Amino acid sequence: MTTIGGSNFLKHPVTLITGATLALAMVLPAHAEDSNEPSVTVGGGLAVGPLYEGASHYAAFPSLKFKAVLPTENWGKFTAAFPDGLRWDLPGLSPFGVALLMGYDPGRKERIHTLDGRDNYLRGMGNLDSTALVGAEAYWVLPAGRLFVRGLQSTQNRDYGGQSLGRTAYLEAGVATAYALSSTLTLDSTLYGTWSNENDMMARFGVTAQQAARTRFDEYHPGGGMRDVTLKLGLTWQWQPQLALEGGVKTYALVSDARNSPLTGEKVGAGAYLNALYRF
Repeated sequence: MTTIGGSNFLKHPVTLITGATLALAMVLPAHAEDSNEPSVTVGGGLAVGPLYEGASHYAAFPSLKFKAVLPTENWGKFTAAFPDGLRWDLPGLSPFGVALLMGYDPGRKERIHTLDGRDNYLRGMGNLDSTALVGAEAYWVLPAGRLFVRGLQSTQNRDYGGQSLGRTAYLEAGVATAYALSSTLTLDSTLYGTWSNENDMMARFGVTAQQAARTRFDEYHPGGGMRDVTLKLGLTWQWQPQLALEGGVKTYALVSDARNSPLTGEKVGAGAYLNALYRF
């Protein structure tokens, strides 16, 4: 897959992806995203994308999906999903809502596993350990979509490249929509911006003195601030009542200090996935 960041096709990526989502919101009818029935969905397929956000190297990865939803009458809705994590939507706040979140950050290996083996582009950077994440989301359900703000923080202090990072944290704010194109086709879109604290920026885009000595990357210490703007588009085809195919793309534009990192090969990147799903 060829990255789109090295061409002149996206001279103003933030403006383009914002406009694309707003255009969809104006021309397509919205429908409810959530069902009030318990369900379990499993599936998998193939994903292609950059080795990490900002990388110019692309690879193929397995795509796995699991989602179990349990709505209740008095306790709200419970969701367990992979790779998203655990979510508890509290009851009685409609059209506003609050959800408690627990997620997982897999960290980053210096030898990244792909379907072709292990990529050594980050060799010498060392491994960033995985960690559990905790946080919350506040949202407002509108006829045209759902506005949300969510924040997540690591549950433990993290070390990377011989430096203590403390607790990494980030905040996402944006809009999510779902549209019924037909009785069997659904288009989902999510547009959001991400703010990272200094520790999270260092984990993703920083280079310590120890790492600089072991790699070809220059030492770099980014500050906290806006990290990126991201657009996700997904299309689901309900082939049979229990069988579905889903595919989609994700494109992002790095901003602020993330753009200037020596680890950033492309300031704009994209990925795609295709999954087969079975719903119980």
